[in-house]
Amino acid sequence: MPELVVIGNPTARGAARAVDAVLREAARAGLDARVAATTAAEPGGPQARAALAAGADAVVAVGGDGTVRAIAAELAHTGMPLGIVPAGTANLFARNLDLPLHDVAAAARVAVSGPTAHIDLGRVVLTRAGGEREPEAPFLVVVGVGNDALALEASSLRAKRRLGWLSYVAAGARRFGHPSFAVRGRFDGGPVEAARAWSVLVHNAARIPAGLRVLPGTRLDDGLLHVATVSPRHLAHWGRIAAAGAGLARAEGVLRHRRAERVTLGAVDAPMPVQLDGDPAGRAERIDARIDHAALRVRVPGSEP
Repeated sequence: MPELVVIGNPTARGAARAVDAVLREAARAGLDARVAATTAAEPGGPQARAALAAGADAVVAVGGDGTVRAIAAELAHTGMPLGIVPAGTANLFARNLDLPLHDVAAAARVAVSGPTAHIDLGRVVLTRAGGEREPEAPFLVVVGVGNDALALEASSLRAKRRLGWLSYVAAGARRFGHPSFAVRGRFDGGPVEAARAWSVLVHNAARIPAGLRVLPGTRLDDGLLHVATVSPRHLAHWGRIAAAGAGLARAEGVLRHRRAERVTLGAVDAPMPVQLDGDPAGRAERIDARIDHAALRVRVPGSEP
C-alpha cells in the first residue's frame, strides 16, 4: 500500500484538526498514512529525511511557512510529492500556490490527491558581521532586508496568535516613517548599484494577504528572482505602493522591480536586518540569493500555478 507521511507542527493553529483531515483523506485514497510531529529542535527536516529513507511515496506538511521551508529543503530535487495544509500565521507559500486557506477538508484533498507542479525554490547565503558565511539556506517566497525585517522582529508571538497576519501589518505601519537603509546591489554579476531603500525584498513569488502582489508578473515557476526596492519618501507614497499591489496604479519612483537569477545585497553603514519568509533572521553584512529552478514537486489545486 502506498505510504504517506504527514509532518505536522503541533503548535500551529488548528494543527490537530488539519492532521485528522489529512488522515481521513488518505484513507479515502487508499493510502497508508503515518504522522511525524515536529519539535523546536527538529522543525521538519529530520522528519522529511526519515520519510525519504523509509521509501515513503509522498509527504504532507501541516504548519506555516517555517515548517514547510524545513521540509522543502530536504525534498528538493528528490521528486517526492509535497502536499501542504496551511496552518501558520501568514501562509505566504500557500497563498502563492492558491491553496485553500480556510477550508481544511479542501486543503487536505489537494495535499493528498492534487496534481503536482514543479516549483522554484530560493536559496540564500547570509554573511554575518566579521565575514562569517553561513551555510546556504532555502526560502520559499521572500528574503528581505531593512524595515520590513525590523517590523517582523517587533511582531510579538501574542499579537500573531491574536491577530494573525494583521500583526505584521500593524508592526509595519509603525515603521512607515522610519529612515531608509543604504544598500548596494548586484544582479546576475552586473555592476554594483547603490540605493537608499525602506526595504529590499528578493521574491520567489510576491503575493501577500488581502489579494495584493508586491510585484506584478511573479510566478513560482518562472526561474527568476524578483527584487522590489521599496523607497517611499513620505507617508503618502504608501498609498501608491498599496494601489500598485492591488493592480490599480503604478508606483514609479517608490517601487522598483528588477529580475535576476542571482542577487547580491550588501550593507553600507551597518549589518542589515534580514527576514526569511516572514521569520526574522538577525543581521547580515551581505546576502547572496539565487533561484533553484523547478526544485520542488508540489501538489496544487487544478493545473500548474
